Amino acid sequence: MKNYQLKIYKSRRRFLNQTAYIASLFASPFIISSAHSELNWMKLVEPFPDAPIHYEDDIELHLKQFLGKPLLINFWATWCAPCIIELPHLDKAAKHLKKNQIEILLVSTDRSPKSHVNVFLDNQKIYNLLRGFDPQAIWARKLKVSALPVTYLINSDQTRGLFHIGAVDWSKPEIINEVNTKVALLDS
Repeated sequence: MKNYQLKIYKSRRRFLNQTAYIASLFASPFIISSAHSELNWMKLVEPFPDAPIHYEDDIELHLKQFLGKPLLINFWATWCAPCIIELPHLDKAAKHLKKNQIEILLVSTDRSPKSHVNVFLDNQKIYNLLRGFDPQAIWARKLKVSALPVTYLINSDQTRGLFHIGAVDWSKPEIINEVNTKVALLDS
């Protein structure tokens, strides 16, 4: 009887170890995204999505609506701790970036109702950012979003773009200057 009990114990331990290992593989993209990483822009090679998502008032939102203005798109979720840390910085940066006609669009990937996400943003005092909702991951899948937060910088004619994975203090003057410089390079 003891041998049988030991065999089960070893089997359970192996199962738990394997489960922990597999879980760590799934969680790794979120662990790598630190709360305050430095900007590490990568070239966007995916085509821009042409499918609609929703805007605040259930109006369809198309990326083409922003043609003529550079756009910073931030994919986030209410359950993502680095995203929540990043939100106030994006909100502060919006005032400075709008001076150079750069729009910031928050795209929530939450599956909860828009009203819950709006209440969450209002409680966080996030008022300066456009709000988009992508609960079916239409844009997120098209752009192959694999971690949150992820931010895309798209030039004004939507022909080129960059992206950064991880939270950033977007309100720092050097980060705002870098975004303005990247937009100028993408538009040239």
